[in-house]
Amino acid sequence: MTEYLRMNDYESIQLDKECIILNTDEFTLTKLNEVGGYCWSLLGVAQTVSSISEAVRKEYESVCESVEEDVEAFLKDMIGRGLVQYAVS
Repeated sequence: MTEYLRMNDYESIQLDKECIILNTDEFTLTKLNEVGGYCWSLLGVAQTVSSISEAVRKEYESVCESVEEDVEAFLKDMIGRGLVQYAVS
């Protein structure tokens, strides 16, 4: 099963219910909503799509049925931005 891990070299801060990540290599800011920020916080240790989806379901009672698809899209986007990597076992 594929595991994902955030890149630890980047600073992130919580502002209200949003998370802002500073990519110092690319000089970019990425703003995440509350759920995205929660997913980012989980990625401090290796996670699978299933483990993130389950944690989101527990944390947010009103998540939609397609949470796995949303998590996959989030991870793909974050990999494309250079903020998340595949975890090496």
